[in-house]
Amino acid sequence: MKKILCILLAFTCIVVEKAKAQDPQFSQFYSNKLLLSPAFAGTGLGPRIALNYRRQWANIPGYYRTFAASFDMPLQFGNTRHGVGVSFMADQAGEGNLSKLDAILHYAYELDLGDNHAIRFGLAGGIQQASIDFFKLRFSDQIDPQFGFVNPTGEIKPVDSRIIEDISAGLTYFSRRSWLGLNVNHITEPKQKFMLGGTTEKDTVKLPMKFSVFGGHQIPLGGENSKTTLTPAFLFKTQRPFWQLDLGCYVNFDPLVVGLWYRNQDAVIGLVGLKYNQFSFGYSYDYTISRLTNRVTTGSHEISVIYEFEQAQRAKKMRHRVLPCPRF
Repeated sequence: MKKILCILLAFTCIVVEKAKAQDPQFSQFYSNKLLLSPAFAGTGLGPRIALNYRRQWANIPGYYRTFAASFDMPLQFGNTRHGVGVSFMADQAGEGNLSKLDAILHYAYELDLGDNHAIRFGLAGGIQQASIDFFKLRFSDQIDPQFGFVNPTGEIKPVDSRIIEDISAGLTYFSRRSWLGLNVNHITEPKQKFMLGGTTEKDTVKLPMKFSVFGGHQIPLGGENSKTTLTPAFLFKTQRPFWQLDLGCYVNFDPLVVGLWYRNQDAVIGLVGLKYNQFSFGYSYDYTISRLTNRVTTGSHEISVIYEFEQAQRAKKMRHRVLPCPRF
């Protein structure tokens, strides 16, 4: 019975007239910086690849699985610094296999303010393709009191997939030890629905804009040039009536990183990361503290891998400033 309720709830969230969507998320939001803001494009010392996988609430039927990959690199034209990148994210949720695939291009420009202060402006644009397997969904008119879901449904079959545009913009201020950023996703609020027909404002379902504010400060432990640092940081997101605050800190022992985070009324998150040569590996676990309880969800698991290419000789001569953000 619990499984049936989860299926019906998932479909209701998709087609209801006043549905309010939320984006996929990662607990290790700094491990794939392009997903946080296009202003981070090209902030590495050289080209960079980031991979992420999240398995959320694995014990609940129709749990969420999210994959992400990105590539970005810095560019220098005269005395101006830029960054370019591309990101992909695939998200699958529910036993109706609601699947989404984002393909986004990113660009950033850095404005040097002097004395180790700068502002980066970012812009991103691309497409999101979404699809649903109608035949895996279950409806109330299919239920036979004795035999279960055996009757044909009278519900109208929706379109199998749709493609929408997606545009984001952001800016980030940073100094040698601190950073503060603002990002806006889904600027055009594109229409999204699978049901055919309906042209009135009441029938129009839009992907609402999401606003994010993030920042942090890096504190050296044991001297100004110490590689051991404590970094408190935060991420605040709001999308229509929903809001979320991630608050926590990282401790970098180089090459080991550990972290502890709190997500309001949702989870306590533990993190461990390791840097080996040009690779960085991260693992985090979300312990559910909401009314769902960890016993029901068994929590969420997340893995990240980052590879930073060696700089070419020409790139090593470039004037470069590295954001103090942690990797995970």
